[in-house]
Amino acid sequence: MEDNTTHGAESQEAPATVPAAPERSAAEPGEATAGLPGPPAPAPLPRPAGRQEAQRSRATTLAVVAVPVAVLVVAALLINWLIGSARQAPETDDATPALSDVQAATTANAGPTSRPVGVFGNLVPNWSFERDLSGWQVLGEADASREPQGRTSGSSASVRARGPEPGPVGLALPEVVSAAKQGQRYVASAWVRSSASGQQVTLRVVGGGGKEVSKKTAATLAGLEWRRIIVDHTVVGPGGLGLEIVAEGVPAGDAVLVDEVVIRQG
Repeated sequence: MEDNTTHGAESQEAPATVPAAPERSAAEPGEATAGLPGPPAPAPLPRPAGRQEAQRSRATTLAVVAVPVAVLVVAALLINWLIGSARQAPETDDATPALSDVQAATTANAGPTSRPVGVFGNLVPNWSFERDLSGWQVLGEADASREPQGRTSGSSASVRARGPEPGPVGLALPEVVSAAKQGQRYVASAWVRSSASGQQVTLRVVGGGGKEVSKKTAATLAGLEWRRIIVDHTVVGPGGLGLEIVAEGVPAGDAVLVDEVVIRQG
């Protein structure tokens, strides 16, 4: 009986508790993981292709817009410079004389028969009668004077008949060409009108001591209209050439007006 009681008491005692080993963290310093390499650095993520295309398109658009803008800026600067130069131009007139002033000074110094600048090739010195009738001779019984309202300038030559009977009147310019050579060709022209319309006026080129004559006749127009007469002449023998502008049968008191007389070689 005792034995059974003892055995039963021993069997009822709780078994001794065995302490569990403490758990360790996976990565404490100084432990076995110290010698292992660390985790690899994360690789850079690739830039999306769509963003690159957008940036490239934006750069192209900016370049396309920038070029016209630059052109407009340069054009605006150029226009401003031209406007500034035009505004400054009148200030230079005091220092630099105009062409008309130089021409007037040259004509005044050289005399009334000087040919104004700009009538290239014209051999007639006093061709538009702006000052007087220097160099010209009056033909027939007439009085010659300088009259206002030329064809395109301020004055012209007027030859007014004064004879008792209608007769030829006009103007002559002897030896307008001093030494013409055989075979040379000259073209002469003059603008004419008259106080009475329908007046017959002849333009003559005379050479070879009066032996060579080339002429053209035309009737004056009505009113204040000017008519141009043109004649060409080929030199037969050497010598000088002269011009004559003659109206036939002009009654006393009537006038023939002459302007812009030209003779050129060619």
